[in-house]
Amino acid sequence: MTARERLRMHLVQALTRSNSPDVRAHIRAALHEWDDLPPTSLDECSSCPHVGLPEWIVNHDCKDERSDP
Repeated sequence: MTARERLRMHLVQALTRSNSPDVRAHIRAALHEWDDLPPTSLDECSSCPHVGLPEWIVNHDCKDERSDP
């Protein structure tokens, strides 16, 4: 799950658990803003040809495949 997906999950959970109309209105507004965010850009690993979400590229088990025969 990406950071964006986790953020949305937490906002939705907060919305379903809140008893305050004011808080629910703020959470709904935050979800609308989240829906309007541009898509997450993909990054390319500097050592291999893999492309993916930034948090995946940082954490993937990189093997320099460009120099492999």
